[in-house]
Amino acid sequence: MMAVPMQGGIPSNFRSQPIFLLMKNLNMPQRALVLILALACCPVVSCASAVAADRPNIVWIVSEDNSIHYLKHFFEGGAPAPNIEAMAAHGLTFNNAFSNAPVCSVARTTLATACYGPRIGTQFHRRYTMAPMPQGLRMFPAYLRDAGYYTTNNSKKDYNAVEGQGVWDASSRTASWRNRPKQDQPFFHMQSHAQSHEGSLHFNRAVFENDKTKTDPNSIQLADYHPNTPLFRYTHARYHDRMHDIDAIVGKTVQQLREDGVLEDTFIFYFGDHGGVLPRSKGYIYESGLHVPLVVRVPENFKHLTPIAKGTRLNGFVSFIDFGPTTLHLAGVKVPSQVDGKAFLGKNISESDINARDESFGYADRFDEKYDFIRSVRKGKYQYIRNYQPYLPDGLNNNYRYKNMAFVEWRDLHNAGKLTGAAKQFFESKPAEMLFDCETDPHQITNLANDPKHAEVLAKLRERLRQTVKGLPDLSFYPESYLAKNAMQDPVAFGQQHKQEIAELVDIADLSLVPFKQAQPALLAAIASNDPMKRYWAAMACTAFAADAAEISAKVKPLLKDDELIVRMRAAEFLGSIGEINPQVTLTEIVNTTQSSVEATEALNSVVWFKDFFDGKYPVKRSDFNPVSDGADVNDRLNYINGVPYPPKPGKGKGRKPGAAKNKKK
Repeated sequence: MMAVPMQGGIPSNFRSQPIFLLMKNLNMPQRALVLILALACCPVVSCASAVAADRPNIVWIVSEDNSIHYLKHFFEGGAPAPNIEAMAAHGLTFNNAFSNAPVCSVARTTLATACYGPRIGTQFHRRYTMAPMPQGLRMFPAYLRDAGYYTTNNSKKDYNAVEGQGVWDASSRTASWRNRPKQDQPFFHMQSHAQSHEGSLHFNRAVFENDKTKTDPNSIQLADYHPNTPLFRYTHARYHDRMHDIDAIVGKTVQQLREDGVLEDTFIFYFGDHGGVLPRSKGYIYESGLHVPLVVRVPENFKHLTPIAKGTRLNGFVSFIDFGPTTLHLAGVKVPSQVDGKAFLGKNISESDINARDESFGYADRFDEKYDFIRSVRKGKYQYIRNYQPYLPDGLNNNYRYKNMAFVEWRDLHNAGKLTGAAKQFFESKPAEMLFDCETDPHQITNLANDPKHAEVLAKLRERLRQTVKGLPDLSFYPESYLAKNAMQDPVAFGQQHKQEIAELVDIADLSLVPFKQAQPALLAAIASNDPMKRYWAAMACTAFAADAAEISAKVKPLLKDDELIVRMRAAEFLGSIGEINPQVTLTEIVNTTQSSVEATEALNSVVWFKDFFDGKYPVKRSDFNPVSDGADVNDRLNYINGVPYPPKPGKGKGRKPGAAKNKKK
């Protein structure tokens, strides 16, 4: 019998012939070797199959800065996205998915921790002080990693909390599930894409005039609150083009998983990291800032985990606190009890369970150098918004926002008195309460808070939000500068220790929701309180009342000499807003003397408000300021006061690099 050529003791044509033909042509020692190798391989194949059967892979594809309004799959007039739509046909569309915050670092920290930012101290964009994770809690990918998952992130983090050890096997621009050491190891991969980032709209006039968009600007359906100008149409069309780019990326990722033979073992989530990115979206707590697209492709091999028909559109509410718990639950990993979120897919979760969910909580605080304090509850078709500093217009300057030419044009039109109707609202003071019917008024133009027909809805949602901020408790009822000094070693413990005081501060803040005469006794008591935070909130409530509170201004004036700098600041705001003092004197002194860059930034927020929104009554110039504290936010405010613009660099406005922080706090 002719011998078969051998390589290392194995026939060279072993892989090219059926096994029975090989066995027929082999001698006895060769047959024995083949049988030993075949038996040795069997347990490996069996084990890999068992792992795959029990452990799905999960991939998150995250596009930066886009709300539902830019995709046809979610909103009339949006861009077509065939790859995202194909995912939806093979999975689920969530009509009501929400970021809890309308800006990157706060939203992404909420995703990583599954906790509400105001409860754990991560609610300020680009934190001054990194918050520790709550006691006994880790970022959710760490639990996947402990359970044997290969965890990768490519590559934006942007956390406001200390990451801790063991979260990612790899986090870089080369991180990929393809790098896992064992190909039968289940994986969780998060991939962020900046093609849709706000910076993609930081083009200059030369680009506007010469660089044509693929999307016809005349086909664009502008939001009701946007001026109908060629620049706004061009900007919107340009962003539609970015949606096409994102859709192509989604398709490429799906194809890579298919090529790797793991597509039908992998849940794929596509979503935006918060709203954006035309003016009045990113950075603002409206639907345009919070309502994000979410599509989940369900793999064939794990459809038993989500027994819902392919192509189903779900109306139940899910938000970013829920994404981590959902991923853990799909992987069969226990969800930690310390998180605020709840899984919305996986074993024992039915379609009716999902659709019964009808509430989402939102928050907006300091975003870069711009301070505000706003909370919202979306319940069913209504969004209730509570503006705790209603006197601050949405249009208050934020340098990074105003790198967008459309933002600048909008402000120029306002300053020239050329805006009418809904387009004016952005530059006016806000009501303390807003209520919108998001079904009949998707762009949120008509405030129903004063409509008697909606009084019952308003009262219920007001109380629901009040219960939420007291229950967390919400740390933002202390100013950021106070939290930086007193709370950041353990924000959660601080909140629990001061829960009763926070509830009392909420009640003082809510005095501005009743007629002034009814609120006056409690306001006077708070002004005279030994608790500086009660004095702080009493002064802000007076500013919200504006001229109605002028009759108690004599009681507020002593607060200009208060021991607490932040109280002096709020007293100056009120007295300046009713014209009794020049507030810039007190505010400038604070900026120039405080050792805290946080306090300086808080004061400069008020400086710019008085500079820009009081008809030139309270001017300031850069030479008025010589701060002893420093920081990116302080410098941004001073540059703005000095008239230093943020012109887009020549080119197409790619924006900052993915994951790069604009303000890196030391």
